[in-house]
Amino acid sequence: MTKLSFASMRLSDLDEVMRIEKKSYPIGWSKSVMRDCIKSDYHTIVLKKDKQVIGFGIIMTALDEAHLLNMCIDSDFQGKGYGRKLLKYLKNICLCNHCKIFLLEVRESSLVAQSLYKSFGFKQIGLRKNYYKKPNGREHAIVMNKSL
Repeated sequence: MTKLSFASMRLSDLDEVMRIEKKSYPIGWSKSVMRDCIKSDYHTIVLKKDKQVIGFGIIMTALDEAHLLNMCIDSDFQGKGYGRKLLKYLKNICLCNHCKIFLLEVRESSLVAQSLYKSFGFKQIGLRKNYYKKPNGREHAIVMNKSL
C-alpha cells in the first residue's frame, strides 16, 4: 500500500530535492539557496510517497501574507494529483499562520501550473518581465494571488 506523507524538509532531503529541481527547471535554484531556506524561518515541506521525496514546496510568511517561493513535483509523478495535494497542504500552512493573501509567480510557459493555481482560485494580478532565466534568454513570470 502506498503511503503519502508531508514533512519539514531536512538537510538530509537536499539531494533528492535538488534532483527534482534540476529535472524540472532549465535553470533552477542552487543547493545553497535551498539550504538557506531550510535554515531560515521559511516553511520548507517535502511530499513523500512511501519514503521517496516526490515533491517539495517552500513558503515565506510575513505578517498576513504568504509567498509561494518554489513548488515542484518530480516529473515521474506529475499528472497524478500530487501537485494538488501539496498545494492544499501549503494553503493550510498559510491558514494556520493567519495569512490573508497567498502570492506566487509562475512561468508564462507553464500552462499546467497556471491551470492548477487557477483551479485553487488564484487570479493573475501582474507580470514580472524577464523574471526567470532560461538557457537562451529570460521568461516572464505571471504574478498571481488568492485571498484566504
